Amino acid sequence: MDQTKANATQTAPTDAVQRVRLTLANQDELIVKLNGTKAAEDFLSLLPLELTCKDFNNTEKVAYLPRRLDTQGAPAGFDPQTGSFAYYAPWGNLAFFYRDYGYANSLIELGSVESGIEKLAAFDNDFTIKLERLP
Repeated sequence: MDQTKANATQTAPTDAVQRVRLTLANQDELIVKLNGTKAAEDFLSLLPLELTCKDFNNTEKVAYLPRRLDTQGAPAGFDPQTGSFAYYAPWGNLAFFYRDYGYANSLIELGSVESGIEKLAAFDNDFTIKLERLP
């Protein structure tokens, strides 16, 4: 294989879907499917994590990361739906949307909660979440 093909192989995005296990304080588990973007890959590099999650605007649960994600090349914003998993760049937080929300600048889509978003929405107070990469 020539060097050009070797370099292209190393930089090509993977077709493998990455999933993350989200364990709630009450031990319920949700699976989050990531979208393979640069920001989602950077998020994966932080795992495993244990974070405090809280409600924001009766629309989403938010948790602050230990460092900011690499958002280079990301779209200017995103229009999240119920189940969207995103990163809000100005504040450096993850967002799990349990209600639809309008377009927001600097909101970067990372993936989606495959099922069980209502379990996340049921928490009223601050709670702990664990995030682990699935094989």
